[in-house]
Amino acid sequence: MDETLLKEELGQLVYRLGGDLFGIASFDDVADKIAEEYGDTYHDLDRAVSVAVFFPKAVINELAQGPTHTYLNYYDAINTRLDDIALRMSNFLQKKGYKTFPIPASQRVNESKLAGIFSHRLAAHRAGLGWIGKSCSLIHPEVGPRLRLVTVLTNAPLPPDKPFPENKCGACTLCQDACPPKAIKGIHHRVEDPLEVRLDAQACHDYLAKVRHSFGKRICGRCLAACPWGK
Repeated sequence: MDETLLKEELGQLVYRLGGDLFGIASFDDVADKIAEEYGDTYHDLDRAVSVAVFFPKAVINELAQGPTHTYLNYYDAINTRLDDIALRMSNFLQKKGYKTFPIPASQRVNESKLAGIFSHRLAAHRAGLGWIGKSCSLIHPEVGPRLRLVTVLTNAPLPPDKPFPENKCGACTLCQDACPPKAIKGIHHRVEDPLEVRLDAQACHDYLAKVRHSFGKRICGRCLAACPWGK
């Protein structure tokens, strides 16, 4: 099947299912870094299909005052939609004869590794959907970090998009200033740097544990609400 046509059909499927952004990432030039971070599990899956669904902006902006049940409702609803899109993309590509591995929209490895099994943000950045900001969130020019992501890894020879060309955070420190546990260090993203260069993940984890005790769920998002992009 023509590779460009395959990509077009996949994109049409994504938008029909409610996706707001769609792009293809290639990891050819960072394969060693990916293997170092995530092992050889995805070694032969050299493409990532990245999809975003936007949050209602007002719902995120309310988080500047603290966690809300409205945010929690739409967080779950958007993750469900993303996982459904990923499953259908995966099945679509499998039926074409390709290998796939859908990465759940929200899943941590365990309590000791405060990260998912693969970086949605790295895939989205390399698929041209935005840049990774100082908050470690993906920032899109239209909505800022007010979105959620999902990724399907595949060996389908999909034409890749170009990574987002520049980091536009500049000298802004609003996300860093808004972070209650001061976990955000204000460092620009570089693919060769480990997460701890930019984020004190343990401080974030400990703060969210306190929020769960008082609110019932691990919710913050003040850095998302503070971001001026898309506000």
